[in-house]
Amino acid sequence: MLTEKFDPYGEVLPDAAGGKPETAASAMLGRVGQYAFWLLVVIIVSVRIVYYPAAPAFQVGAAADVQQVVIR
Repeated sequence: MLTEKFDPYGEVLPDAAGGKPETAASAMLGRVGQYAFWLLVVIIVSVRIVYYPAAPAFQVGAAADVQQVVIR
């Protein structure tokens, strides 16, 4: 189903694709590309979580370490 597109002033825009509907192969390649992209995103995020766990930026030491910190 094709719909007409309009510019901001209400004029009908000419069909940029030349009136050719999208072919099945083109649609399939677009869908495969989208799946490949999101698969890559999921893999990268998963690897980041597994191999680089978040370490706390600030670690609190024991109470005995307070004297050493004050002396420095």
